[in-house]
Amino acid sequence: MVLGDSGAFARWVARGQRPDGMPAGRYAATMPQFGWMTAGDTAALLTYLRSHFGNAAPPVSAASVAAALGT
Repeated sequence: MVLGDSGAFARWVARGQRPDGMPAGRYAATMPQFGWMTAGDTAALLTYLRSHFGNAAPPVSAASVAAALGT
């Protein structure tokens, strides 16, 4: 999930919207919504998660987050 589609990841973080590729029931808890974050804040968070903890994915831009969220 973290290394996949950054738009789906943004919608999951900002809106709690489960990605299509994540089977329902795999995780018991739902993702809390962080819709109060700006597109830039969300992009920074996603970039951090995608580039740390042994991950090596490209950064996420605020423009791509805004496009994914339709803002």
